[in-house]
Amino acid sequence: MTEAADGVIVLYTTWPDAGSVERAAARLLEDRLIACANILGESRSIYRWEGEVQSEPELIALFKTSAATADRAKAAILDLHPYDEPCVLALESRTALSAAGFVDWVRSETA
Repeated sequence: MTEAADGVIVLYTTWPDAGSVERAAARLLEDRLIACANILGESRSIYRWEGEVQSEPELIALFKTSAATADRAKAAILDLHPYDEPCVLALESRTALSAAGFVDWVRSETA
């Protein structure tokens, strides 16, 4: 198995409010699609949408999953997310540089 195929994927996402991200995190954990969710404090996103510059408060969430489960976790996030076009970015870990025990824990929690 290659490093990429057995590694940890962090799904970086942004959310409009605590309720929506907490509900999504609970569902993903319940369905064993993630091992852990980190919900970070309020941030500000400045972006262009439909020709207009927007400035909105958002929460950032990092969902830790296995490479084997990442596609299903992403699909669930897209299904649960309130935005029309949610930010979901997959950040792949380098297993060789990661804490082996943590990688094993993520794999076992999402098996």
